[in-house]
Amino acid sequence: MAAYRHLLRRVAHVGQWEDLAIRRRTRLFRSRRDPFEMYSEEEFTQRFRLSKQVTLDLLSKIQHLLPDSTRKRGLPIPPRLQLLVTLRYYATGSFQLDMGDCCDMSLPSVSTCVKTVTSAICQLAGDYIKFPSPAEEQDVMRQFAEVAAMPGVIGCVDGVHIPIISPGGEDAELYRCRKGFFSLNIMGVCNSSMLFTNLVVNWQGSAHDARIFSESVLCATLEGGQYRGYLLGDSGYACKSYLLTPIRIPRTVKERHYNASHIKTRNLIERTFGIWKKRFAILSKPMRTALSTSKKIVTACAILHNIAILNKLPIDMPEEELEPINIDILADYDVGTGNARRASIVERFF
Repeated sequence: MAAYRHLLRRVAHVGQWEDLAIRRRTRLFRSRRDPFEMYSEEEFTQRFRLSKQVTLDLLSKIQHLLPDSTRKRGLPIPPRLQLLVTLRYYATGSFQLDMGDCCDMSLPSVSTCVKTVTSAICQLAGDYIKFPSPAEEQDVMRQFAEVAAMPGVIGCVDGVHIPIISPGGEDAELYRCRKGFFSLNIMGVCNSSMLFTNLVVNWQGSAHDARIFSESVLCATLEGGQYRGYLLGDSGYACKSYLLTPIRIPRTVKERHYNASHIKTRNLIERTFGIWKKRFAILSKPMRTALSTSKKIVTACAILHNIAILNKLPIDMPEEELEPINIDILADYDVGTGNARRASIVERFF
């Protein structure tokens, strides 16, 4: 009987410690400062790149994909805190976050949140990164024509290098770009509002822009002849009936006018990349995440860029910080119907 009473006392003692641990975890949870309450609207947007309402709207779309806790034990991390920590990581490009902004979370917890939330945001790609359908291209062409009187444009295409650390393995050197650092060569297409309408993220830094486009699903679609309009690209691309490039050596007034209109319109994709990288600093620093996660982060940031543009969220973007206009006169790819169509447009409209 004495041994039984002793066992009961030990069980009660253990229960008291468990109750204490639960109360302590509860106090810690409640002590986390809420960024929605801590910051003004302007301060919040500066830190997380989205407004409070846009962040809540985003959360409502992905919350069902987020766990109530990133661990099966320990202090639960609310889904909206998971989202805020991830947005802050995209905005700063560093896991070494300010403790106030990271809300007293450990580095492993931040890392887990970033991976989980990034995958969830990528599920929205089909809703936010959409190339216009053939039925929509007339409106798209009209909007592009308002930029610099360039007729028939349905998108501007270019590539941009997003730095990463060496992925390791036998193929690591394939990711080293011509500038000497490891990168992903991202193909992006934008519309006149600087929204991404197409994105390809799975190519190594050494791949050429023209190859990435020629092997893309978008290229195959345009070759199918469903669209009357065309893309604008720099001289690193082949001049095709569905992708027009600048004239390498303009000889007439019309050709010079064509080039000026082409450059001014195509500059939209340069501006899009510039704003995108300005908004999310993670895109300008070597990402230290696994290669698969890095690709998802690129996609997630493109989705968030589109969300920010659609909601007219401001971004401080001085003109001098834009990517420079670049007509890459590396090789003459002008062939067949592409060259003929370009000549026809020059003659008719310029």
